[in-house]
Amino acid sequence: MFTIVTGQLPQLKVTELPRETSNALSTSVGDVSTITNSASPLRGKEMKQNLLSKLRSPPLIHAWEFWHDRQDRSKTETPIDRNSAVSKSSETDSGTYEDRLVQLSSITDIRSFWSTYNNFDISSLALRDSVHLFHKDIKPVWEDARNEHGGSWTFRVPKDKAGDFWKEMCMLAIGERLQQAVESSRTKFRDDICGITLSVRFTSILVQVWNRDAQHDEGVQGILAAILEEMPEGLKPREGSYYYKKHSEHASFGQ
Repeated sequence: MFTIVTGQLPQLKVTELPRETSNALSTSVGDVSTITNSASPLRGKEMKQNLLSKLRSPPLIHAWEFWHDRQDRSKTETPIDRNSAVSKSSETDSGTYEDRLVQLSSITDIRSFWSTYNNFDISSLALRDSVHLFHKDIKPVWEDARNEHGGSWTFRVPKDKAGDFWKEMCMLAIGERLQQAVESSRTKFRDDICGITLSVRFTSILVQVWNRDAQHDEGVQGILAAILEEMPEGLKPREGSYYYKKHSEHASFGQ
């Protein structure tokens, strides 16, 4: 409060102000933590963790990896099964199939997924190029230890619908809807979704869903049922445009 004294300038009265205490606000330079008085519910590391948890992108249940099969466009290719997307044994003059595989990124949360997805234009892929989204540490080749006893559903998709179809398939994969389709009570050899593939062909796009156990009939049919149920109208696969095949049934498997 101010006290007015006649003939003098106003003077500030400083009585009855609160005394400085050890609980007063203090900030440590270079530290994210801000320490407040004892009434604050969050202190130091607790406040920092609370802030980080609100900023962190939602994690995915499984870690994934994007791969790109870079076909050699300048040299003559060795003919391969036209219905297959990949094979370790398929070769061109540039070397083996695995030589053409390039890992694009590792995916652990929604943000990292969209960061790669939005910056990889599938419409720019050349004929016979492929892009793969696979569980971490599983290579998109038939002979990988996690794939060798499995197989895949192949869907032939018109090129004008391929982008939307691939996007929906990615959502079914990272959202664990495909994995739910192969879940069972078996413990000896557990079926899993290994990954999905998009491959460019002359008149259409092939989209594949790989599972670990080709002998698991219930799981194999469950994958198809889930896709037919979840795909939006206009993208649902037409009868006769899809089939299932074991990796071991390909002529070049294991060679």
